Amino acid sequence: MTDLALANHRQFLLTAGGPTYRLEMRVGLIRANAQRTMRKALLSIVATWVPLLILSALQHNATGNLVPVPFLRDFAVHARFLVAVPLLLLAERLLGPRLAHCANHFVESGLVLQSDYPKFNNAIEKGLHWRDSTGAEVVLIVLAYLLTIVSLLSTAVHVSTWYAVRTGAGTSLTCAGWWFVVFCVPLFQFLTLRWLWRLFLWGQFLWRMNRLDLQLIPTHPDEAGGLAFVGESQRFFGIILLAYSVAVSGVLANGVIYDRIALPHFAPSIAAYVALAVFIVLLPLFVFSGRLITTKRVGLHQYGTLATEYTSSFHKKWISSPRPTEDVLLGTGDIQSLVDLGNSFAFIEKMNPAPMGPRTPIHLALACLIPMAPLLLTMMPLDSLLRMLLKVVI
Repeated sequence: MTDLALANHRQFLLTAGGPTYRLEMRVGLIRANAQRTMRKALLSIVATWVPLLILSALQHNATGNLVPVPFLRDFAVHARFLVAVPLLLLAERLLGPRLAHCANHFVESGLVLQSDYPKFNNAIEKGLHWRDSTGAEVVLIVLAYLLTIVSLLSTAVHVSTWYAVRTGAGTSLTCAGWWFVVFCVPLFQFLTLRWLWRLFLWGQFLWRMNRLDLQLIPTHPDEAGGLAFVGESQRFFGIILLAYSVAVSGVLANGVIYDRIALPHFAPSIAAYVALAVFIVLLPLFVFSGRLITTKRVGLHQYGTLATEYTSSFHKKWISSPRPTEDVLLGTGDIQSLVDLGNSFAFIEKMNPAPMGPRTPIHLALACLIPMAPLLLTMMPLDSLLRMLLKVVI
């Protein structure tokens, strides 16, 4: 641990920096060793959903039949600001320390040689420099507003809603609509883009790790040369996919219920979304693919040569050559060594081209799909859906 302390003098906490982080510290949302993420999550609801409810109620658009889509019956706004935004904030408490621990493990596990400690430090410093960049967050804010404007202009309002009233002269925003467009939607877009930025910085760090002389072991039982811990950490990005998928599910629910679009109509879009989302999250892992493929090829050659030598010797000793009757093969070290060598060779053959097992993409895909499961209730009653699930399970 002394070497680790010398090597990693700064924790690679991607969630503990940047202009918005410093602002949160000034207003007391973050204190030393206590980020108060639950308070931030609740505050996000107070700053988004609550004002929208109040403003809609003041204009009599929260309930009733004054508009076809009142505030309290808009699934998209509840999914986005009661669930998705708080989840994106709560993810900082879960995912930030997990990635920092994963970064430390490159040194703790001995994958990084002591001679590469300066390069390891440099990789962390570069990542934290971009994490703290004011310019980067300004760009994210600008992009958040641009996405909001594009979304507003590209989405046709066919009927009046709590945030936009359609008349013969055109469409105009309500008071709640202005708060929705000026603050709430850009906040959601910014939090989503910031997590994409952090994913990019994490991918950069992994790319720099791949450029080091990593001590990968082809016979490592994790079937990834000792890098499987990276894939395990990547699974925790599932909470980001879960949050975003909740928001997507709210939009789909509005389409199914108010626009009368059958759920199967969205199936290709859902499949494309899940595939793209999982691909984006897993993409950083493939920076190690070349190294892992080379390690596997070299390992198969080296252990294949060793296996040939040992099995040839074993065959000569116990099969080809006559031996004294008192020599018994069963229980000897020779047979155990033969088994161990076979297991080692099997581990090399099973090495993955990326540091992850099949559970990682499945976990991420489920994070995308689970929030959409309630939409099945628009196609069949709950009791029929439960009976179908029981048949599948039993």
